[in-house]
Formats: sequence, C-alpha cells, structure tokens
Amino acid sequence: MRPYEMMVLLEADLEDHSAELDGIKEVIAKLGGDVDKVDIWGKRRLAYPIDKRTEGYYALVYFKLDPSKQKEMTRLLGLRTAIVRNLVIRLDQE
Repeated sequence: MRPYEMMVLLEADLEDHSAELDGIKEVIAKLGGDVDKVDIWGKRRLAYPIDKRTEGYYALVYFKLDPSKQKEMTRLLGLRTAIVRNLVIRLDQE
C-alpha cells in the first residue's frame, strides 16, 4: 500500500461535517485502505468562488491505499454531494 494525502473541501453550510468525514473514511476502509490521520482545518474563505460558494470546510486526510484502488476511490468520492472538491497526492514511501 502507498501513502496518500487528500485535501477535501466540503460545503460550508453542511450540518454535520464529522459525519461526512466518517463517510470518507468508510470509503477508504471499504477499499482496503487505512486512514492514518485526519487534520481538520475548519471553515475558511475560498480564494475564488466555486459553484457560487465563497466559503468551504477544509480537511486533510492521510491514508494508505493500494494504487490500483485509487481510481475507484476517486469515483466513489465524486458521488458524495457534500464534497465540493478533493485533491489526492501520493506521498513518498517512508
């Protein structure tokens, strides 16, 4: 498994951000990955409007996943309506 870092931007007006983050963890776990750490940055102003939104709720998720499952994870996360944007970066092997 490879280590990854994912920046997730959730809708700012979402009632329960922790439930959505738990859903993201479940997607990773369902694909056989391990979530190492979740860094919550909180609600912040966006640099530019995205779909008429000016604020978002940021979280940084560190996890390990088999590289062949990364594409499926991106597809499953794309189905979640509360996620405005996400970016996955492969980290160096430790």
